[in-house]
Amino acid sequence: MKTLVKILPVLIILLPTLLHAEDSLDIDMSKFSTAKKALVEETLQLTEKESTVFWPLYDAYEAAQINIFNRHIALIREHKQKSENLSDKEAEVLINRYLELQADDLKLKQAYVKKFSKKLPYRRVYQFFDLEDRIEAGFFAVVAEELPLIKEIPK
Repeated sequence: MKTLVKILPVLIILLPTLLHAEDSLDIDMSKFSTAKKALVEETLQLTEKESTVFWPLYDAYEAAQINIFNRHIALIREHKQKSENLSDKEAEVLINRYLELQADDLKLKQAYVKKFSKKLPYRRVYQFFDLEDRIEAGFFAVVAEELPLIKEIPK
């Protein structure tokens, strides 16, 4: 529960725009990134020495993560637009894009676990990625709640 209370303000910055925009998702990524970084800083409580190593890696990871995030947003938009009249072929394309996104996200995390763990103890690396997963889980839980279910596929 404590983690949810900490993550909620980060999600609140992002989600109203995401869930209620009609044609565009004009997300204030600067605000979101600042709030997320503050949450990471507060949660990890890094030493000065750890901070020197952690933050440049974090910034590089976040920059790479933006591409995947933007692709998720595009997929969410498309799902929202097509949920009423989704053809079987469109469903195939969407599920393949979703699986590709999941694979790309996993590859990115694996690469950065290696990078972080070369310079920081695994406990710190695990602590960061645990928080990262909780933020993502909160995001996707709210999105799932708001997205319409796909209607029966026409025969």
